[in-house]
Amino acid sequence: MPGKATMSANDELKPDPAAPAPTASVPESATVAPAKRHIPRRIATWVLVVLFAILTPLTLTAGWALKTVTNTDRYVATMQPIADDPVVQHYVATKATTTLFEQVHVQQRIEKAIPLGGFIAAPLTAQLEQFTNEQLFKLVSSKWFSNLWARENRFTQQQALAVLTGKPMPPATAARQVVVDLTPTLTKAIDNLDKKGITVFNPIRDHLQSTRSLTLRLFNDKQVKQVQGFFRLAIDARTALLVLTPLVGILAIVVAVRRRRAAFRIAVAGVIGCLVLSVGLVLARKLFVDSVHTDGQLVAGTIFDIFLRYLTGTLHWAIALFAIAAVILWVVGDTDWAVATRRAVVGGTKQLGSAVDQARKSETAGKAVAWTIEAGRYVGNHAVPFRWGGIIVGAIFVLISHTTGGVFWTLLILIAYEVGVFFLERWAARDAGSAEPPASEPAEVTSSK
Repeated sequence: MPGKATMSANDELKPDPAAPAPTASVPESATVAPAKRHIPRRIATWVLVVLFAILTPLTLTAGWALKTVTNTDRYVATMQPIADDPVVQHYVATKATTTLFEQVHVQQRIEKAIPLGGFIAAPLTAQLEQFTNEQLFKLVSSKWFSNLWARENRFTQQQALAVLTGKPMPPATAARQVVVDLTPTLTKAIDNLDKKGITVFNPIRDHLQSTRSLTLRLFNDKQVKQVQGFFRLAIDARTALLVLTPLVGILAIVVAVRRRRAAFRIAVAGVIGCLVLSVGLVLARKLFVDSVHTDGQLVAGTIFDIFLRYLTGTLHWAIALFAIAAVILWVVGDTDWAVATRRAVVGGTKQLGSAVDQARKSETAGKAVAWTIEAGRYVGNHAVPFRWGGIIVGAIFVLISHTTGGVFWTLLILIAYEVGVFFLERWAARDAGSAEPPASEPAEVTSSK
């Protein structure tokens, strides 16, 4: 029909060049399949992370037990501060005085030896008891008692190892407890009192020398039962734990889909495991102290703290290292909070730079800032000697430090120092690169017509 366009069968629709390219439809199974494929890896990662948190406190305890309980020299060094503690010294002196006056009825002897002694026997006995206690405290505070304590603990190490691991006791020990024999302190005290004219205790000297009349019980039967299972597991499986726990952490990172997040979770799991052990030690201390009589609870708490001080120090170190690793891994992550933190740090750095530029405009501050910049540039250009110098000085302080806190703060300051040297080195290199003169450009050629 005229006026109407007709389309033949051979006509084809022409695609519009300006139209957007058609997107290929992605099957739903193609997007769901990778996620489903990673589910076993995610489950395995979480299982390994939880296992790492469980093994961490056992491994720390096993490492401590390996170095302390199973090694005689380390055991003696661990127990030595007990003899130097004033609480223990007062306790031993009081107990030794009581033992002497229980063996010898001093008041009755005074009543029989002195006419009308019934009136003055009681005050004389009290004064003599006070004087004896003072002399015994001087004795247990001396180097002689310290040497006696070290010698006796060298013999009781095998006894302690057998008690804590549940193994057969040495033949000379009947009860499942750790006891230090301090009877030589009594004979030494009698000799010292004899030199000062007090001979009332001389008749019992030979009897005391042949018996265990004065002992200090470190662990009793009830205390041993409370910790025996845990120590037995830690000591018997120490080699496996020291090897297995790091492998579990490494395997969790290798198996994970996102390894940085897995490493962060491992660090957090380590912190949690250490905190669980810390809470366990607090509860163990309470049970340990409550299991003895009231008059010995202060001494029991002191013995517990000294005996476990290396484990407590290692625990604090582990918490600090795991926490630092977790913070670093979190800051470099891709979460919204991590990105915001990095932006805040960058923004703060820029503001600090602008403040420094403004300060440089004033003459006095400018000189100080310029000197500081030159000093920083010098350190950055000579970073290697400064870095090794810091390591050497830090190592010297670590070696001469006698406390866990001193070692911790030394290493913390050393880490901050090394990080500062690293950033100064990067800044000096970047500053030197920006200070290079630009390449000469070819001269412009003009032609005159």
